[in-house]
Amino acid sequence: MHSKIKNSDAMKSDYEIGLGESFQIELASNPTTGYAWQWTNKDAILNVEKVESKYTATDNPKGMVGSGGTETWKFKGIKSGSETLKLEYKRAWESGAAAEVKSINVTVK
Repeated sequence: MHSKIKNSDAMKSDYEIGLGESFQIELASNPTTGYAWQWTNKDAILNVEKVESKYTATDNPKGMVGSGGTETWKFKGIKSGSETLKLEYKRAWESGAAAEVKSINVTVK
């Protein structure tokens, strides 16, 4: 089972996967601003692990600087249970509130 969500107000926030199955989320990002998505509660999560995360720039035929792109995060179910992943869009060196926060509820069967 492979699922995908996009960064939007209608973004799916609940996933049910089997043990060993994976899902991925895609979040709009622009690292030229210093912002990036961070998994802020990963030390507290026991039922999934991050398989990979990567940034892909938007196709930019005009060569515009700072046009942004997509961060893709892939997770795999490693233990049965339900937990909530918390992802924050922020600058690593700033301690203030995140510009955006996403909560993803995951149940591993």
